[in-house]
Amino acid sequence: MSLWKQPPVTGPTTEVDKKIMALMESFKIVGVSAAVVKEKQVIWSNAYGWSDLDREIAAAEDSVFRIASISKLFVATSLMQQYEQGKFQLDDDISDFLSFSFRNPHHPDDPITFRHLLTHTTSLNEDETGGELYVVFSQASRKSDPPTMEDLLTPGGSLYADSLWSSNRPGDPSSFAYSNLASMIVAALVERMSGVPFDQYCREHILRPLGMTGSDFNVQALKDINKLGVIYSWVDGQYVSGVDDFKGVKPEPIDWSGYLPGTNGSLFGPQGGLRTNAQELSKFMMAFLQGGANEGARILQPETVELMLTSQWTYEGVDPGYNEIGLQFHITNQFIPNKKMVGHSGSAYGLYSGLYVSREEDFGIVFLTNGSNADEGTRGSFNNVEEALIDTLYAELIKK
Repeated sequence: MSLWKQPPVTGPTTEVDKKIMALMESFKIVGVSAAVVKEKQVIWSNAYGWSDLDREIAAAEDSVFRIASISKLFVATSLMQQYEQGKFQLDDDISDFLSFSFRNPHHPDDPITFRHLLTHTTSLNEDETGGELYVVFSQASRKSDPPTMEDLLTPGGSLYADSLWSSNRPGDPSSFAYSNLASMIVAALVERMSGVPFDQYCREHILRPLGMTGSDFNVQALKDINKLGVIYSWVDGQYVSGVDDFKGVKPEPIDWSGYLPGTNGSLFGPQGGLRTNAQELSKFMMAFLQGGANEGARILQPETVELMLTSQWTYEGVDPGYNEIGLQFHITNQFIPNKKMVGHSGSAYGLYSGLYVSREEDFGIVFLTNGSNADEGTRGSFNNVEEALIDTLYAELIKK
């Protein structure tokens, strides 16, 4: 366990620096990476605190952190690149693209589609027992002989159980259930369509074209393991290091040389395993504010971006934080009260992250934290640490 330490201060401090440092002390935030874009340019970015508490490595703008579910936006982007190539339509039955039939046993005649995968309406159940199965599958996939999707998703499979499914009908907004497994299935479909592993695909077709040279889904591909921040959870007034605590030594690579792309989908953590920083994420954010391109690099066509950011359904009553969604993009007026924003948040192992843009007012905010004593917030989807960071960045850098 580690005690929180006063963040290091380097260079001159502005008013926004002072306010963020005050928030870090109030909420015992370990480290922060954040950026703000406005009117087609990055107007501010910075990093504060610690990348590694125990080794006393300060967070820098080129430090990279696991970002949790913001990763899903990259998964959706990779799939929609396949869509642009005419490889599928959104309402196609994904069973036609897998090597097995993918059906909810409670509704065996209802196809599950690409649109369902991207809007959390597959009727997959990740609560309680169903969620445990997803975790077991993820852990088993960290070996040189990973199980297949078929092992998990088909009756008779070695990891299958009926509890993986809810009784809801696929596609009905009332069946909304946030699904990490859906992103794994999307990654498997991208592998099938492209013929290459998911991490390689994203590196070659999204990350490097946008100039995100320090970002990757695969830890082995990171240039400097000492740039990777540790994620901490707050336990009884102290910090416990969790994921990515490699102490400057890359983990031994898993031998996946015999892996057939498209048979698993979870190997590189598509649901939440991208490591990056706010400075590089701002390039991805700018691309979506500019119709799919940034600084000469195009990752999507304008009409595809429009489709992804357009509401697919609205529904009150399932989850107060998710009552409207695009294609994987969360549509909300809770990030900044009474402003329509699109993007995604992330939380896992003690980290909290967010990336949201306002298309109407042409601005965006991205932030990453790697540990805090966060508690409930007042805006449904976001906790008190997230709200404090969002409000400070908005007031100091956009509203003025």
